[in-house]
Amino acid sequence: MLRRRIIDTPFLEMVLVSDGMHLVKSDFLYDEAARVRYEDIPLGEDAILTAARHQMGEYFAKQRRNFDLPLLMPGTDFQQKVWQVLKTIPYGDVLTYKEIAQKAGSPKAFRAAGGACRANHFAVIVPCHRVLSTSGAYTGYAGNNIFMKENLLNFESCEGLAMSQCKKI
Repeated sequence: MLRRRIIDTPFLEMVLVSDGMHLVKSDFLYDEAARVRYEDIPLGEDAILTAARHQMGEYFAKQRRNFDLPLLMPGTDFQQKVWQVLKTIPYGDVLTYKEIAQKAGSPKAFRAAGGACRANHFAVIVPCHRVLSTSGAYTGYAGNNIFMKENLLNFESCEGLAMSQCKKI
């Protein structure tokens, strides 16, 4: 049975969804449409949601850089490769879609790498916010919510500063 938990972040509320054995989604609640998308999933708590909530809290307190959660990540072989590459991008660093495609073993598949980033169900946890266009532009984050990509990258780059001291876009 699916359960959801809504948590506060420094930017927006986030929904975490669990099937009891895996985290199946982490998503920012950008607007009412996002809230409606999850309202049929009952609010609740389980060990996975507790762990995810705790680890998100650590991340936003700058005490965690990587996540250790069981994720349910259905996707194509190429998407799986891209998501594994995303998880290797160091905190505060960025790669381009072209570099992601190369590391996933398909150097010319940078558009497909972008598609795999769009298909990522795990905001922050599988850090597609750390991917930029070859020109260095902020592109393609969670339904064109580029401001969130900018905020997350800025948050990670102001290491050692309190959240109130980081520039909020």
